[in-house]
Amino acid sequence: MGMNVKSSEDDDDGSVMSEINVTPLVDVMLVLLIIFIVTAPLALSTVPVKLPKADLDEMGKPVDPLVLSLDLQGQYYFEENHRTSTFTEAELPARLQDAFSRYKQFSGKDRFPVVYVRADNAAEYGKVYSIIKKLAETGFYRVSLMSEAPQ
Repeated sequence: MGMNVKSSEDDDDGSVMSEINVTPLVDVMLVLLIIFIVTAPLALSTVPVKLPKADLDEMGKPVDPLVLSLDLQGQYYFEENHRTSTFTEAELPARLQDAFSRYKQFSGKDRFPVVYVRADNAAEYGKVYSIIKKLAETGFYRVSLMSEAPQ
């Protein structure tokens, strides 16, 4: 069954032929594979539950992130809703309050959003620190510094 034994008529040296027949093994593995393919989708079925309906107005509208940029010349840029505007450091608190009121109006949330700060690599650290300090004074405690991924 599992090995062929040659008789002495076929070969004069009397050695035993001991090769394993892998055909039954392949057949069993293919049957198991077919069973797995058929039953896998059935195993992923979920418990039938009637989910509640959600009103999209309750969830709020998606709001673009607030991005504050500082270039090498020290110019400030505020990117909001795909618009970019420039301003000075003195105007930063007023601009942030305006941005928060617009954010609150569009999203319906009272908490301050995350502000992403982008600064030129060669920009003064003091200016970046000043931006973060003014953000905290205005109530924007959730600040994320942006960088480029290494290549």
